[in-house]
Amino acid sequence: MTTLFDLTGKNAIITGSSRGIGKAIALRMAEHGAKVIITSRKIDACQVVADEINSKFGKDMALAIACNISYKDQLKNLYAQSLEFCGNISTLVCNAAINPYFGPSMNISDEAFEKIMKSNVQS
Repeated sequence: MTTLFDLTGKNAIITGSSRGIGKAIALRMAEHGAKVIITSRKIDACQVVADEINSKFGKDMALAIACNISYKDQLKNLYAQSLEFCGNISTLVCNAAINPYFGPSMNISDEAFEKIMKSNVQS
């Protein structure tokens, strides 16, 4: 592996990191030395990724925290647990998102639009 950058001493919260692009981001950041907080709505899925990272890159490189980004109290808990784990947050990757509607945007219901805005923008 060619090292393009060093993230040693950096700490990242990566939302939606239990699978897909979020998981890939978490793996690469940990590979380059960052401590990562793996978060999505389901703790079991988060724990699998955190265990994989800790196994590959060293103990306490990853922490799993369940968080639904639509709920402010869960976001506050995510932040508090993250600070307890690593002391500070240097990076936030906002990967989690929802898409409850497929089709032309002019046909989206107000309820679906509000849900998208709350999760994808306001959180």
